[in-house]
Amino acid sequence: MSCLGQAPITNGLVARWTGDGNAKDSAGHFDGQVSGGLRYVPGPTGQAFQFNGADAAIDFGPNAGNFGARDFTVAYWMKSSSARHVECFLAKRSTCDGAAVFWEINVGGRPTSPGCVELVMANGGFQSATGLVASRPLNDGVWHHLAWVRQSTSSGGTAFLLYVDGIFDNSTNYFVDGTPDTGANATMTTDLNNARPLVMGQNVCQCCDGRLPYSGAAAELQLFSHALSAEEIFTIYKAGNTGK
Repeated sequence: MSCLGQAPITNGLVARWTGDGNAKDSAGHFDGQVSGGLRYVPGPTGQAFQFNGADAAIDFGPNAGNFGARDFTVAYWMKSSSARHVECFLAKRSTCDGAAVFWEINVGGRPTSPGCVELVMANGGFQSATGLVASRPLNDGVWHHLAWVRQSTSSGGTAFLLYVDGIFDNSTNYFVDGTPDTGANATMTTDLNNARPLVMGQNVCQCCDGRLPYSGAAAELQLFSHALSAEEIFTIYKAGNTGK
């Protein structure tokens, strides 16, 4: 490492919301709109968003999170101690009836257990949804860094990878019925564009399936238009704010 410090990782960075006292996008044009009882608390690198598990939310607008068919990375810090059922961390979803293109991140996902964090994606309805889940619950009240990666493979397929605290955690996807996916999902989640806003803390499915608003904290939410390497993700985790 240089004596001058770690250079920021900015290649492919399209949005960055630090949580440091506001919801402005320091990397792009997707300033968030805060609503409800959102507060700011000490975070891993500065201040962080604190959600109240009720009405707190941040709306990043309809253009944020439109990854289309490209590779991408979604990275952030989170802290949760919730023992509740499924909580809504981040969602770009219009309806809960299943007939839609969407992606979402939940805390308390599949298997349905408090603290099991999952990413779910669908490009034509719930029956085509696939997801990826962390290997262990993360509701221990400690800050964790997560990075979800979609990466094209040399064989023409798609790999979905999860890194927790800078270390590879899981790449075993599941189908909507909970069975493991051995690779057929490569053609099932190709286009993730929709016209709905990207929202943190809430999800339209709270209306229908028992999931709840997010009650934890979050910081340094970043969207990249490519798949970060394992080395880049580890650097971000270790360097904290200066490595962003």
